[in-house]
Amino acid sequence: MRAHFTDEIWVDYVRGLSVADDASAIEQHLQNECQACIRSFQFWQALAQYAAGEARINIPEPNLRAGGTAYSEWFRRYSLPTRARMARLIFDSLLQPLPAGVRGAGPSPRRILATLGSWSVDLRIESSFGRRVSLTGQVLRSGKGGAPLKPPVVLMSGDVLVAETSANEFGEFELQFDEVNGLRLYVEIAASRPMGINLPDLAGGPAVGES
Repeated sequence: MRAHFTDEIWVDYVRGLSVADDASAIEQHLQNECQACIRSFQFWQALAQYAAGEARINIPEPNLRAGGTAYSEWFRRYSLPTRARMARLIFDSLLQPLPAGVRGAGPSPRRILATLGSWSVDLRIESSFGRRVSLTGQVLRSGKGGAPLKPPVVLMSGDVLVAETSANEFGEFELQFDEVNGLRLYVEIAASRPMGINLPDLAGGPAVGES
């Protein structure tokens, strides 16, 4: 029995769209009087009822677009950091010593590997022209069908959006942005909480691990 449920599962449940296993687990959990989940159920149920009433109102298209933009900004600033589970850094090429007798041959792309459960993200960070940075990566899942289906990828510096994209069907993605420190990468995985990765300072500091 799961202790809590994702927002996506709650939304499907209050709309009557849950798969049988999710609906059964939620109902059993509510019967056990989990106060956190009872509050979540009441919130999402009230929101669904409100949305059903609002759907009958003819809202001008520009207002709908503005509302969607506002929601996206709220989601990135507040929901992602709150819901994300932080990945664990298991490899950083900058921290690997060169073999004895080998000198550095100039700047090379930095490789980082972070994991969370069965998920892993392989990253390559490379400076291009001036302060421009290229970040390429691949999202993979071990033993369960490989990459997720085109997950959204969001790069934030504090509560400021730096860049965003969606991975392809192989979990591969690329972001281009101006050099900035304090970066955190989020990967939104369907039916699960987002995965967060603290990136290293681009000036050359070590990557931050689990927080």
